[in-house]
Amino acid sequence: MKITKRSLVGIIGGTGKTGAQFAKLFRKSGCKVLVSGSATRDRNTDILASCNIVLFALPLSHAADLMRLELKTATRKDQLILDVSSLKSREVEAMLASKGEVIGMHPLFGPSTDPVGESIVLCPGRATAATMASLRSVLKTMGLCTYVMTPEEHDTLMSTVQVVPHLKSFLMADVLTGLNVDLKRMLSLCTPTYEMEFNTIARFLDDHPDLYMPILFRNPKTLKILHRMKVLIDAYIRIAEERDLHTAEKRYRACQSFFRPHLKRARVQSEACIKTLLSLTR
Repeated sequence: MKITKRSLVGIIGGTGKTGAQFAKLFRKSGCKVLVSGSATRDRNTDILASCNIVLFALPLSHAADLMRLELKTATRKDQLILDVSSLKSREVEAMLASKGEVIGMHPLFGPSTDPVGESIVLCPGRATAATMASLRSVLKTMGLCTYVMTPEEHDTLMSTVQVVPHLKSFLMADVLTGLNVDLKRMLSLCTPTYEMEFNTIARFLDDHPDLYMPILFRNPKTLKILHRMKVLIDAYIRIAEERDLHTAEKRYRACQSFFRPHLKRARVQSEACIKTLLSLTR
């Protein structure tokens, strides 16, 4: 399939933030766009029947089930089915219920972000090389950098790109909440580095659990990560009980060695962030 300015794009969930963002992007690229949302769900059938390209922009917690349900009536083979979920294995499998071509997409940016220069992952489920090339070309005109991988590769990669940092923020927030820490007093004494860490936690919390909980607890790799964290927590408990600084230092050195290729760059970038943070608080 070749995506042209005459392509009719339908976005199911197009009245939400992410759906509206992609509606705007496709319109800018010259395509005509139809949208449906929670108040216009009766239009989903019309979209599936009339549109060359159908993009699902649904909450991750329900995306796979809703796509599978809607696509039971998608019998067109000359149609491209897309989605923008943060996970891809179950979602791409659900889209394969259609008869058309299927490509899962994961935009690595939020709906409030200017997407120019940002990245988007493409996970083909059933698509020709020509269709992949055409979609990548259109996304490039939108200013997006594309990366192609299987749904399984994507979900494994996202377990480290998303799950680990979000779990860390969630855990730290839960610890501070459980300790009933005086946040104002803590912040008055913390270093700029910890203030950046605190801001990351607060940014994580300044949203809705419907966004983060499926990312955290529906990724097929999350359980493995949590078991690994539990092993480490038990090890750190033993270190603290025995005051075993020698073992703690050995673990630190091992991590330091693993991260060594990135330490200098991280130092430079974090120092730049600290200077910016200080300029904002003065």
